[in-house]
Amino acid sequence: MQLTRIEQLLKDTMGLNAASIGSSAIQRAVRERMRRTHIDDSERYQQRLETSPEEIRELIELVVIPETWFFRNWHPFQALKRYLEQHWLPRAGDRCLRLLSLPCSTGEEPYTLAMVLADLGLAPDQAEVHGVDISRYNIDTARLGIYRQNSFRGDHLDYRDTWFRQVEDRYHLHPDIRDRVRFEQGNLLDPEFSRDRAPYDVIFCRNLLIYFDRPTQKQAIDILEGLLGRDGLLFVGHAETGVLAGRGFRSLNLPQSFGFRREVAAAGAAVPAAPRLRQPRRPRRTPVRPRRQPRPHWIDQQEQAVAASPQSATDPGVEQLEQATRLADDGHLVEAAELCEQLLEARGPQAQALYLLGLIRDAAGEPEEAERLLRQAIYLDPAHCPAMLHLALVLERRGEARAAQRMQERLERCQQREAANTR
Repeated sequence: MQLTRIEQLLKDTMGLNAASIGSSAIQRAVRERMRRTHIDDSERYQQRLETSPEEIRELIELVVIPETWFFRNWHPFQALKRYLEQHWLPRAGDRCLRLLSLPCSTGEEPYTLAMVLADLGLAPDQAEVHGVDISRYNIDTARLGIYRQNSFRGDHLDYRDTWFRQVEDRYHLHPDIRDRVRFEQGNLLDPEFSRDRAPYDVIFCRNLLIYFDRPTQKQAIDILEGLLGRDGLLFVGHAETGVLAGRGFRSLNLPQSFGFRREVAAAGAAVPAAPRLRQPRRPRRTPVRPRRQPRPHWIDQQEQAVAASPQSATDPGVEQLEQATRLADDGHLVEAAELCEQLLEARGPQAQALYLLGLIRDAAGEPEEAERLLRQAIYLDPAHCPAMLHLALVLERRGEARAAQRMQERLERCQQREAANTR
């Protein structure tokens, strides 16, 4: 089966770089759609795709695989909470906080944002959370607010007791949280999506850019920049920070948050006007203020667990690697690379240091060196999925399609094992 035309059609429609998920995954999706539509000739199916927008949407449903959970990588949510407490709320007045989660998958991320806002004491009419995803199935699932065990991972699940009601093997989200989020099906790359849309104070766009090639990444960042308010925050995935290098964003300098704000905002620009609050049911005598209450205990427990880790508290190598990560997040690639090299020289080969240095070399336009470093990282840690993903992208950009596909297939096997271990 020749997939070139179909892969190009998916790229034109949703920006998908086929190498990011592997041609085998696309081929499986195509075969399933051919089975469901009773078409046994691949050429006929390609013609159907080219003439039927609905069939494109159905194929996208099979290509998009939701993989998310509540409080996934808790550091960005902690960084957001600190920012709101220390910077946004004290000067909010009657401004309405606007947050966007894109892609929102089956809703776990935007609902997590709603939990953070509820814990801060923000009433539903003081903040708007929008969840957007290209998948109609994901949006329908998110609106239900009913989840299985796989959406809850880690050891600290107190928030589940607070905001969910268990019914047999399902967990039903409390209406107070569910009603805070507005979902819509949308495509970031569709010009209609961003047209006449009010700016957001916070955008979570994590693990979308890794599925794009470089030109599409640039296009996506341009769109996100247009959607972000002048004083807004942008959170991306850990493997996507290099995409923002040289784009006028500055890191929040909070470890592992992968959060950024615009240089002009970080330099002290005035906060722009924002949409006014909807008229509350009861008049409010004072500007927006959070209720005085404890920080979210599920986040506190995560912080305490990290603080109690003897390695993170005493190992200078860990601190040096975190510093290198912050420098890379902030666009200081030369200084970050120097720290990684010093660490490798002093402590010997370490998978995470090699991986970070590989990302830096790739961002600096050195794909051959990036490939060498990423392969070393995978050799030391055969389960290092981020290194596999980035290596597959490097190989694809260099025209080594077969090698990229093999690495992508290895990544898929690794992710399947990880998912099985978390169930």
